[in-house]
Amino acid sequence: MRYFLRIVVLTFFCILGPGVLLAAEKASGQWDIDPEHSSIGFRVRHIVGYVPGVFSRFSGQVEYDAAMPEKSQFYFLIDSSSVHTGVPARDEHLRSPDFLDVERSPRMIFSSKNVVREDGDILVVTGDLTIRDVTAEVRVPLQVLGIAGHPVKDKMPGVRVLGLHAAFSINRLDFHVGSEEWTRMGLMGEAIDLTIDMELLQR
Repeated sequence: MRYFLRIVVLTFFCILGPGVLLAAEKASGQWDIDPEHSSIGFRVRHIVGYVPGVFSRFSGQVEYDAAMPEKSQFYFLIDSSSVHTGVPARDEHLRSPDFLDVERSPRMIFSSKNVVREDGDILVVTGDLTIRDVTAEVRVPLQVLGIAGHPVKDKMPGVRVLGLHAAFSINRLDFHVGSEEWTRMGLMGEAIDLTIDMELLQR
């Protein structure tokens, strides 16, 4: 099922382009990202402070059943060129081969391989993260915030909403993002702190 899901997601992404909410056929327990109520943010150390940013275009699908969370599957695509820090010149530099190299690597991909339930509402999701030309395994502590019916029932009849939150770090050098020399200079840290807040819809 995981490989079928990958094929479906990639097919829709290639046809519709990045940033479009995926419209694959829904199955029981399948949820699609609501991009208007979701965000993917990051921050990186700069000298003695932090520079924040976001990726504004992304899509993906989740298979989640509260009764069997260990069987969940997560698949996300991020449009690398949608990086935004509020400074156009810096954003262009981040899109360049020095960092994300968006011409050669237009998207980042996360595909889960294993889910373990920890105490309470925390799932530890292990999966493959691809950035640029590198695919590496990462562990993401994911908090399930809950499931609720959409309160605007006249416009969203029968729609249920799933809330997810994750905060974790990766090493940019593991993915060939930026130079190690900048760390030695004290200009830029190696850790990229990621914060993901998502609402997903099931109809």
